[in-house]
Amino acid sequence: MQRIAVARDRAFNFAYRENLDRLEEMGQVVYFSPLAGDELPKDVDLVYLPGGYPELFAPELALNRMLASELVQYAENGGRIFAECGGMMYLGRSLTDQEGKVWPMAGVLPIECTMQGARLHLGYRRMTIGGTEFRGHEFHYSKIVQKGSGPNCTILGQSNAKGEKVDTELFRYKNVIAGYTHWYWGESDINAFWEL
Repeated sequence: MQRIAVARDRAFNFAYRENLDRLEEMGQVVYFSPLAGDELPKDVDLVYLPGGYPELFAPELALNRMLASELVQYAENGGRIFAECGGMMYLGRSLTDQEGKVWPMAGVLPIECTMQGARLHLGYRRMTIGGTEFRGHEFHYSKIVQKGSGPNCTILGQSNAKGEKVDTELFRYKNVIAGYTHWYWGESDINAFWEL
């Protein structure tokens, strides 16, 4: 039986109920709170960082250096992480708030995000993996401003509802998969993403 760690608190609170049900079918789900200063649960096979509002809690998240270190070590050792929107922002190197203050994040991915000059990015997204079409949506105000040096990420493309390519990126670094899209896998298998 798999053991799956899911971030859940005021900073990470957007997850489709069906997705969580699917994870519970796959194994034992254990919840943890990056905002409360929790460490990464031990002996997990998958870490899920859903969307939410890390930009509203950047100072508190920046204080949890233990979790940041554990996530980096987990990723470097081949651990599987699936991060969506706010979860992806948290995996980056830093998050700049609307006042221009830069807060350190986990540092798993060589990206930096900002809330400055915020504008809405919105739309349906889809991607076909191994013959299965996954659908999701993009809804965020932040943007990636820097893709720095460091670990090389594979960048995968997505399409909109009309099948047209969009510039929204899905990052793959080792067994870490992260991007702005909130994917729905309630009727399919999240494990397909690791076939990319």
